[in-house]
Amino acid sequence: MPKDKADKAEIYEKTPHLILCEGADARFFLMWLLDFLKKDNPAFSVFRVYDFGGNTDLKQYLKNFAQTDGFKTIVKSLCIIRDAETGADSACQSIQMALNDCGFAVPEKPCSRVAGGNSSYPSITIGFLLFPDCNDTPQNGTLEDLCLRTLAQEEAADILSAADAALDPYKERLPRLHKNRLHSYFSLTDKFVSLKIGEAARDGAFRYDAPEIEALKSFLLQMAGA
Repeated sequence: MPKDKADKAEIYEKTPHLILCEGADARFFLMWLLDFLKKDNPAFSVFRVYDFGGNTDLKQYLKNFAQTDGFKTIVKSLCIIRDAETGADSACQSIQMALNDCGFAVPEKPCSRVAGGNSSYPSITIGFLLFPDCNDTPQNGTLEDLCLRTLAQEEAADILSAADAALDPYKERLPRLHKNRLHSYFSLTDKFVSLKIGEAARDGAFRYDAPEIEALKSFLLQMAGA
């Protein structure tokens, strides 16, 4: 079961497949996803999730992480996941530049894998994905958008509709509407009010068996060689 505190940047033999994601919300979302999935498929138990911080921190995080004891000898794959935000193409390029600058193999596009080449780490498979679509043709958006597509409560559509109606007069002044929508939804429920994404994931806010999650699950299995 996921821990409430972030793991230190250490490498573990039982989890040689690494996921580096943008921020604590994404980390806990993915940890609870893996916790759900490995109950039926042990292949998902080989992953460990790390928070690399903000998008501008990725390059330095990779450089530092690559110096961790056991990185070259234990790690089998590394998958980077971040938001597409308002520019999926630029998000892809940002990840690719960080990988290249740190001596890793560089996938040509999201939802593809590569190893070897001119990389300094020929035994490590590299891949990356963008929220919310997690596929090879990502559109703009964020983790919050994926969460909004996978709400688990039976009355979720009605609650979200009410939240959108309340937010409608203020949309022009809300530059992070994806966050406003999700947390407004949370606030209109008794179970999820005041929770962060990771806490809401822990408490069953999202459907991890939703079709919108399939591309993410499929790619992780590919990364693990399953």
